[in-house]
Parts: sequence; structure tokens; C-alpha cells
Amino acid sequence: MIRVLIADDSGLICDAMRTILDREEGIYVVGCARTVEETDFLLPHANLLLVGPALEGESILELVRRVHTKQPETGILVVGVRNQPEMITQYVEAGAVGYVLRQESMSTLVEKIRAAHAGQALVAPDVVVHLMRRLTQLAQQPFIGAWGMEGIAGLHELTSREREVLSLIGAGYSNREIADELVIGWGTVKNHVHSILKKLETSSRHEAAAIYRVHSRQNGPLPVAA
Repeated sequence: MIRVLIADDSGLICDAMRTILDREEGIYVVGCARTVEETDFLLPHANLLLVGPALEGESILELVRRVHTKQPETGILVVGVRNQPEMITQYVEAGAVGYVLRQESMSTLVEKIRAAHAGQALVAPDVVVHLMRRLTQLAQQPFIGAWGMEGIAGLHELTSREREVLSLIGAGYSNREIADELVIGWGTVKNHVHSILKKLETSSRHEAAAIYRVHSRQNGPLPVAA
């Protein structure tokens, strides 16, 4: 059984997709989530996540990365995206198993849901070309060279609180979840994240988390005492 969770801030889109999918044999919609909190609550009941281009509380790219990190067995389809191979490639790198363009039909959506559940991907030729180019770029870089030695060195410049925040980022926590875990304000978390990215000389949470995990595998977790 394909247990689908629809995550989109548009109730109209959620209801329309649910109406179509409920008619399909072997597909069961576990719910429609309009916020990140609702998505997190319903996600354990699903094995396939359909996420739209907008959701209150977190960027879709960050959500895909976090869900893939915390629940890698759950397939993720990004729905309603523009035909931009660069952006689609970022979703795939973050952990999405496929995508549905905004101009594609509901029948195509169903086809891609079944393909994703079967471990297959239906990808347009131009996206395949961009993915191959990206793989070539990554293959030409040493693993640590993706961020440079400056990023690793920057770990030792982090304050005790920033190390705590980074460890939670590495575990796939969102800013809201970090705020709850550390009992601090959401704005404070955002400030810590900004400072972490600056010290690690990187531009994304994903890369910061990767730097932390590489260091942890080689040297153990960073001490939180400054």
C-alpha cells in the first residue's frame, strides 16, 4: 500500500490531489498538511511524501533534506515545481526521489507516485543532463574539498551554543525544533545558524551538517564546553 502524505499550504490543491488519489487502487492518503508542524506530525504514517513548492515554517529544500535525513525510507516527490533543471537537481541532491512539474497532469502525478514507490524515477532528458554534469563536478572534487579546509577549521571557532545548534542541524532538526530542544527563541536560532555558516565559510545548512558529520566520524563529536 502506498501511504501518501500531501504537504502544501494550499487547501484547494491538497483537496484536489486527495480527491484524485483516493480513487486510485493501492494508494491511501494519510492526510493533508499545510504547515511544517502538521507534516512532522503525520509523516510517520506515510511512506511517500508529496510536498508542494510552499509550506509555512521552513523552506522546501530544507524540509526535503531534513525528512531524508531523519526518515530516509520515506520517498519524497516535490510537486508543482517549475521546469528548472538546476533547482530540480538541488531537490534530488537533498533527497527527493522525483518531481512533478506544475504543468503536468494528475495522471502523470499518479504515474510518478507509483514509480517512486517502486524505486524508479521518471526524469526529463534536460534534467538528466544537468544531473550528469553535477555528478561529474562532484567526482572531480576531493570529499573535503567540497567545502575546503577552512570549513573544518571553522568548527573550532564555534561557541558552545553554536556547537549545540550545529549538532542538531546535523541530526536533521529544523530551526523550530532546535528552538524547542534548546528552549530558546526561533530568532535566536536563526542568528546562531547565520553565525555558524559564516564561520564555516559555507552557504547552506546542508553543507554545514556535512562538515560536522565528517569531523564527528574522524574525531568524535565536538565538545559543547567552550
